[in-house]
Amino acid sequence: MTQKLFTKNFVLLILGQLTSLFGNFILKLALSMYVLEITSSAAIFAGILSVATIPTIVLSPLGGILADRADRRNIMVALDGLTGMSVLCAALLLPESNALPVISVLLVILSVLGAFETPTVQACIPTMLQGDNIMKGNAVVYQVASLSYLVAPMLGGVLYAIFGLKPVMYASVVCFFITALFECFIKLSYQRSES
Repeated sequence: MTQKLFTKNFVLLILGQLTSLFGNFILKLALSMYVLEITSSAAIFAGILSVATIPTIVLSPLGGILADRADRRNIMVALDGLTGMSVLCAALLLPESNALPVISVLLVILSVLGAFETPTVQACIPTMLQGDNIMKGNAVVYQVASLSYLVAPMLGGVLYAIFGLKPVMYASVVCFFITALFECFIKLSYQRSES
């Protein structure tokens, strides 16, 4: 008997990815536009983004190790909850002037958390699906990411232009908490890697 692709767990994972990536992309675009607006400097903007990318590059291998050795569902829930809390704290602490330090720290935190999130999500698919569905499941996850990457920045730009930075930050907080809620209902069989 052929296993269906869109099982309850996989649908919850996809919905979680959709809301998480959507929140991530609208947030990062709004933060980028804000930095460019207040500094009028492409060099400062590029510097902040470059520094914020370093943790992802350095920590991604550790994210893969953690995904192999711990309960993946709990990791995803914790990471999305921490992301939502980080953005909420940054929005509440964001001063009217000189917001660059808060934004820079937030981008680094998002990069650190993202380094653990991506490998964990990728490691979940083989535990949810079997056979050819693993390849199809990976394709669906990448399609969701591509769709989010296409639509969310456009919407983020419109929301930023109309409402400003803080409302976009609050919208992304809601996205991350919704993601964590979806992930709470995922049931994975946890098996610790012996390697």
